[in-house]
Amino acid sequence: MGAIMQTNGNAVARPEYYNRVKGWMLSFIADGPNRILDLGCGAGRLGQRLREAGKVGEMYGVELCPEVAEEAAKIYDRVIVGDAEKVDFDFLSSLDYVICGDILEHLQDPYTVVRKIMEWLKPGGKLLVCLPNIRNYRILQDLALHGEWKYTDAGILDQTHLRFFTRQSCKRMLREAGFEVYHDHMVVDGGRKGLFDKLTCGLFEEFLGAQIFVCGRKSV
Repeated sequence: MGAIMQTNGNAVARPEYYNRVKGWMLSFIADGPNRILDLGCGAGRLGQRLREAGKVGEMYGVELCPEVAEEAAKIYDRVIVGDAEKVDFDFLSSLDYVICGDILEHLQDPYTVVRKIMEWLKPGGKLLVCLPNIRNYRILQDLALHGEWKYTDAGILDQTHLRFFTRQSCKRMLREAGFEVYHDHMVVDGGRKGLFDKLTCGLFEEFLGAQIFVCGRKSV
């Protein structure tokens, strides 16, 4: 469907990683037609769901891995292949939404990228951020009992993660960039953790949540 613009990037694709979609994010995007930028779009599955839901007018993506970007280009209007910190955009004050789903933790300087996003959004435009929660009980447990944390192939301590956030530090990052934080919650998995979270009325969600979700709005 869309064109691919390649600038750089030679990542190796992991199909199970690039095809994941956080379907619960759809409810945070108003009915279209919206002009949306998906940073770290993977194979474009979120964009596909948004199109099916009638929430997209124009859909753009940025993806580091060329072969994955080719999949996203079948769905998105344009996909830029490259590092989100280095590519140039022509979106000045023109976007309704920017989605950062599991991308900011991979960047050397996510704070500068968030400030740039403010410039790309229309007045009233929104930024949706989802990233891993370093305050998760499993991480704290390893620090308390073993005095270290170990990087893994996936998850909170994915070996490609360069930055780590808590709920409060993520919100502070958006506020310092000029956003009004209008929604935030911890993403707690189902099963026993989800049940425990409900029974305790969210008292321990800061520690149970594997991910943080924060929404910021640009002032009108």
